[in-house]
Amino acid sequence: MKNKKIISALLVFTTVMSSLCSVFAAEEKKVTVSVNDRLIYFVDQDPVISENDNTLIPVRGVFEAMGAKVSWDANERSVYVQAKDNIVRLKLFIDNPIAKKLTLTSITSMDSEDIELSTPPTIMNDRTMIPLRVVSENIGATVDWDGENKHITILTKEYKRFISGNAKEGEELSNKDILKSALPYMYIEADKTQAKVGETITVSLKIANTEKIGGTPSFAGVTGTIYYDMAALESISQHVIVEEKETTDILSAANPEYANDSVKFTSIIYPNSDSAQKPLVDGTLATFKFKVLDENQTEISLSNRAVGWNSDTSVMIDEALYKYKSIEKPEDIYIDITPVVINAQ
Repeated sequence: MKNKKIISALLVFTTVMSSLCSVFAAEEKKVTVSVNDRLIYFVDQDPVISENDNTLIPVRGVFEAMGAKVSWDANERSVYVQAKDNIVRLKLFIDNPIAKKLTLTSITSMDSEDIELSTPPTIMNDRTMIPLRVVSENIGATVDWDGENKHITILTKEYKRFISGNAKEGEELSNKDILKSALPYMYIEADKTQAKVGETITVSLKIANTEKIGGTPSFAGVTGTIYYDMAALESISQHVIVEEKETTDILSAANPEYANDSVKFTSIIYPNSDSAQKPLVDGTLATFKFKVLDENQTEISLSNRAVGWNSDTSVMIDEALYKYKSIEKPEDIYIDITPVVINAQ
């Protein structure tokens, strides 16, 4: 039985690190999308802007990040999007400018209405592309377009409700400050911000407000992705920290040439090791070491990106013996992407 539980833990690790094995080619940034303050990384098909200035996005990724369920009917060539609250459902048909909106009015009945799309869903590079704004807004999200940076910001109604519910009356706080107060949060610190060429910089991946998780969880693993300029820095090594010491009781993998100039490190602590079942407390979870390559000023920052089913940065806990959970959703943990500036000499 114990071996089966260990195998289960390793399977969790395999799922977490599945995207780590790929090296994504850096491409010129086009349209970018964030959902609830998390950047969405599109692996094989970027969003596109249609001739009438509508943004089409791959059916997977964005809407699932919004908590919606998405399914594809090959026979009908249709896409079915079910909102997180299970009240609103949309049905869109390839090359058809008319979509169906179904709104649940009771347990046994729902209203149906037609929605006219200025740009119909289409197939592009074998990917189903659907209009972002009309779908997002019809399932209760707000969509903002930054034309200068070609960036789309989507906030779900649940996320906005969470922020407003944790705002303190009489205080004008940013969303960042509200979230850092209400949630556990991960961030990075460097052991020095002045360094000479050839010197090593240690960047610590830390967590704070662990009491916000609740219960008495154990630290079971960590995934961290750090942006860095590969011309200015060289990724040297990564280590998991347990009780303020480096541990080798881990199964881990790292990719120093991950998507868009970043290093990704993911690990799980062996369930039957001396490092297992240690309480998750505020402090350092992992360290990343970099070698300075030139004298230019450079920045290092933590990634809050979502790639496919996985998050670039998360912490894994063991809520009870062999009961694993990855804390990564925007409503569960805040990822502070404030950059650290390194001045080389």
